[in-house]
Amino acid sequence: MDNDAIAYLEKRAVDYHIDVDWTDDLNPFTPPACSVLTRKILMNRNWHNPVSVAFQLAHEMSHIINGDDSDFVFYNASFTGKQSVEYKANVGAVKLLIPYYYQDVEKENANVYDFINQFDVPSFLAGVVREQTKEYYVGN
Repeated sequence: MDNDAIAYLEKRAVDYHIDVDWTDDLNPFTPPACSVLTRKILMNRNWHNPVSVAFQLAHEMSHIINGDDSDFVFYNASFTGKQSVEYKANVGAVKLLIPYYYQDVEKENANVYDFINQFDVPSFLAGVVREQTKEYYVGN
């Protein structure tokens, strides 16, 4: 689990008035969930793939930031079409993590595949990571 990335995201969650709660009481395959209405996220500390936890948190935050219609949303990283709520939350997760990851990386050393591996980002989002990395460096 990338504790530094999680701490960064938790600070961002405060900025967005999102409460993040962690539990050790769930099965390793029970995904995190959020309530858009109450602006709360429940994260599973026992998740079977700790590398993906920061991306999951960013994904759940994105559901709330986006104001998604469904109140209770469970983490789903599969590809469900570019117009789907899940895909948009995945894109939002990438956008939340990009500034953290690249803050001390010079443009010529930026590597999208290192980013993908660091957070276990689903491979179908490689183009999004590439695009958002480029935007980050153009804007900074």
